[in-house]
Amino acid sequence: MKFILANWKANKTIKEVQNWLDTFLLGYRPHNLVTISICAPYPFLLYIKERILGLKNVYVGAQTLSAFEQGSYTGEVTARSLSEIVKFSLIGHSERRSTFHETNEDLAIKVKLAVKYGIEPVYCVRDEKDPIPHDVKYVAYEPVWAIGTGKNEKLEDVVNMKKKLSLPKNCVFIYGGSVNEQNVGQYLTSDEVGGFLPGKASWDAKQFLSLIQAASLDESK
Repeated sequence: MKFILANWKANKTIKEVQNWLDTFLLGYRPHNLVTISICAPYPFLLYIKERILGLKNVYVGAQTLSAFEQGSYTGEVTARSLSEIVKFSLIGHSERRSTFHETNEDLAIKVKLAVKYGIEPVYCVRDEKDPIPHDVKYVAYEPVWAIGTGKNEKLEDVVNMKKKLSLPKNCVFIYGGSVNEQNVGQYLTSDEVGGFLPGKASWDAKQFLSLIQAASLDESK
């Protein structure tokens, strides 16, 4: 099973989301060996869930969640609030670390809250210096220099980094960093990579469908 988690980041209006889903739902063909999560901005999560309801192996994911459980924290979106909507949540994306100055301590709290409320944390790391909480099942390696640059990291280097990481036992190792439908095949030649975290390649529904198709074809061999 390969996991493909679309990271829309801070993009799209509700009309654009509607158009994306119209295209996606028209072209998507469920595959037993590929699981998809659409990690969208908060305002769109419930709408997306309603549109994909009943679709096999397709879920909704958050891009982050609050380090607070509940209470008087205006503007925060908690794991408890998200628990009936999302299956996954990204935690520790490099953009959250750099722009919002999230610390390892903050992220460890977020992981605990996600797990408590039945959300699978997808824990993002930049390199071997980022500690990984022991209770995560999905770890996404995203080399900072590759994010949004169009220059993906070579499979050999991705596998070498995996060996350096202190990964929890039996976790799914995911690669993110300019992965798209044209280069995804090289990673699928190795059993070391269990999934992908595309950014820009997921913003256009047709391109995202092409990426899924490329992953599905390789997985079925």
